[in-house]
Amino acid sequence: MTYLLLKTAHLLMAMAFIGTLFFQVMILWPALQGLQTDGRQQLSQRLSQRARQVIHWVALVLYGTGIALAWPYRHLLESPLASTFALLLSLKLLLAVLIIVHYLALILLRRRQSIAERGMYRLNVSLLLHAMLLVFCAKAMFML
Repeated sequence: MTYLLLKTAHLLMAMAFIGTLFFQVMILWPALQGLQTDGRQQLSQRLSQRARQVIHWVALVLYGTGIALAWPYRHLLESPLASTFALLLSLKLLLAVLIIVHYLALILLRRRQSIAERGMYRLNVSLLLHAMLLVFCAKAMFML
């Protein structure tokens, strides 16, 4: 039962995380381009503020449950090329770390106010692509 709860929480948080990125990249950014500068900045700031409040908790639960789910397989990381499952698990963990690095870079750049809208968009696109690759690895782990 614990495994089912962990897996469900992990999947729901992954959907929320990737859904937020998808919304920002595919819907919000193009929609904001059609607005006047004042309206665009105000809407972007309000949505970004709310997304940051939510996404911190989402990321915490996502990574916490991910660690709990990966823990029983930690011995496979000693030789990641020994099996397809071990290779995909290693790649999935690498992508998860890269996503954290992107996320921390985004926070740092935003706090320093040294990133423009275009840069934030590109970083979000990169985050989305990394997250999609991670999902592909997660699905392939149990199919290959």
